[in-house]
Amino acid sequence: MNLLTLVWANLWRKPARTILTGLSIATAFLLIGLLQGVNAGFAESIAKARRDVLTTDARVRGSPPMPISMLDEIRKIPGVTTVAVRAYFIGDYRPPHAIAALATQPRIFFSLRAALRVDESALAAIERVRDGIIVSQDLLEQFEWKVGDRLTVRSRGELQRDGSPDWTFEIVGTFDMVEEKGKALFAIINYAYLDEARITNRGTVERFFVRIADPDRSVATAAAIDNLFANSSHPTRTHSDQERAEASTQRLGDMQFFTNAVLGSVLFMLLFLTANITRQSLQERIPEYGVLKAMGFGGGACLRLALAEVGAIYLAGAILGLVLAVLMTPLARDISSSIHVSPAVFVRGVALALALAVASAMVPCWQVYRLSAVDALSGRRA
Repeated sequence: MNLLTLVWANLWRKPARTILTGLSIATAFLLIGLLQGVNAGFAESIAKARRDVLTTDARVRGSPPMPISMLDEIRKIPGVTTVAVRAYFIGDYRPPHAIAALATQPRIFFSLRAALRVDESALAAIERVRDGIIVSQDLLEQFEWKVGDRLTVRSRGELQRDGSPDWTFEIVGTFDMVEEKGKALFAIINYAYLDEARITNRGTVERFFVRIADPDRSVATAAAIDNLFANSSHPTRTHSDQERAEASTQRLGDMQFFTNAVLGSVLFMLLFLTANITRQSLQERIPEYGVLKAMGFGGGACLRLALAEVGAIYLAGAILGLVLAVLMTPLARDISSSIHVSPAVFVRGVALALALAVASAMVPCWQVYRLSAVDALSGRRA
């Protein structure tokens, strides 16, 4: 008779209680895995965001676009290596479908946006074709386009010099997201083509993208860029990609505080539930522990047996819950794209399960350890 045999026998003395307890633990760790996945996802997004890429936007939402002439002034700032512009274009294609496009310098833009992947052939093609457009793979599939097609988009705000709102583009390539497939629903066009052909807002942009040589000087460089616009009619606010990611997280509320508060509630209820069940289960079997002690099992052996029983059910439930969390992550990303149940989250979950097993079983197991064989056989408690 070994420890595993005794643990297995004790677990299935009351199958209904064991199964329900395991399912409760699994449900709790499913929630724990997903909530920890949210925290890990936000942390990973912030860590991946670059500090050497800055974005300059108008300080006040709805302000007039910025003059493109500031491009050269930004380039003169020490430490600035690359600058790209962006203007926004939106139009209707086969109403009610709308297409959003970013008018920029495509090669520079894609070099600054690490989350996007594009083939060199597409970049070379849009440099040759002035009215070229690089569409996302998602748009290509949605409208059943193919490279080489020409499409006409009716702009919602940008008129051409002849007064026509219709803009014609030739599809020269596609791009995609590196990780989050299916999230890119926009296109890229040449800023020069848009700006030279439109009537309004000529020579203006809505955003500057700036790469700097030293990421540690991102704050100082951002301040220098904003100082260029300080006394103009276009005050700006410049942030690194990492700062923007952090600000986005804060705008959603303090997600870590919220998830930690929910986790704390779940852990408290789980600990309360399992501690009560463990106490009841061990007290029902006090005479049996008396028999084991009378057969020569010491207090330490009985303590290990009781802890192994609680640890087994906790580990089984926790692993089941965490596996379900991993499997449900793709579905949960429809609600929040930042969920990432990483191996580190899984390992922390298993460690937490062991800690909870010890915490919930500590008092009743200690009582089993202190019982003498005579007291245990008589059913008396320590």
